[in-house]
Amino acid sequence: MFRVIGSFSALRVSSRVLTPSRAFSTTGASLVAAAKPKRKTDAAVKKTTKAKAPVKAKKVKAAPKPKPKPKPKKKTPTKKEQLDAMLSSKRALLKAPKSRAPGAYAVFLGEFSKVKRQQGMTTVAEIARACSASWNQLGESEKHQYQTKADKLSAEYEETLRKWWNTTDHNLVALENRRRKRVDGDKARLLKDPFAPKRPMTSYVLFVKDFVTQNKGAAGTNDITEMSSLMKSAASKWKTLSSAEKAPYTKGAEVEKSRYKQDQDKYLKSHTVGGTRLH
Repeated sequence: MFRVIGSFSALRVSSRVLTPSRAFSTTGASLVAAAKPKRKTDAAVKKTTKAKAPVKAKKVKAAPKPKPKPKPKKKTPTKKEQLDAMLSSKRALLKAPKSRAPGAYAVFLGEFSKVKRQQGMTTVAEIARACSASWNQLGESEKHQYQTKADKLSAEYEETLRKWWNTTDHNLVALENRRRKRVDGDKARLLKDPFAPKRPMTSYVLFVKDFVTQNKGAAGTNDITEMSSLMKSAASKWKTLSSAEKAPYTKGAEVEKSRYKQDQDKYLKSHTVGGTRLH
């Protein structure tokens, strides 16, 4: 400590030589001041402190949307299921022509009802009564005119019907008949080709036909009861016939079979397109 003071005793401050005591005090104070760190003012703190950027709020990730459940694949129906659905449907598999052509009275009714509706008559019952009365008042020549119109319509209908049956797949007709049986039951009206060959008559059927023709005059009527009586008599008579007596009918049945085979071959040939049968 003395050395420090001795060394500072030769220093001059303000053109004066400092005394050892003053020099010590001044020099000590300076050292203490130099040793202590300078205290920064608030202004200096503000200058040196960088302004902190505002903390951005972290975005919360939205929960992932659940994936939609895959729709169950539709099961492809089997051929058997498709056929069953087809036969149970109320929709017809094909559109067939009308069952028959209108007759003479139906033609007259169509024209008569059209005129009466134009005159203001709309009730079906009234039109039917008026039509029946007017038809009964017509002469034979006037009725013949309507019959001629009906015959023309019948010929056109037959041509249309024949063309339809010749070009329609009979397998589809068979399916339609199965559908009608399932949907309508016993009341079903089945499709039947009117131009198909008639099945051959058996020997017994030929005999009954001959027996009824010979004995119909004795019955004197076409009443169902009388016809039933004739059929019973024919069955009893057939049982009593000998082989020689049945021979003509047996021969006639053979002719029927031959005729049916020829007609059937011709029918099948006309119902074949491109080597494929339509039934």
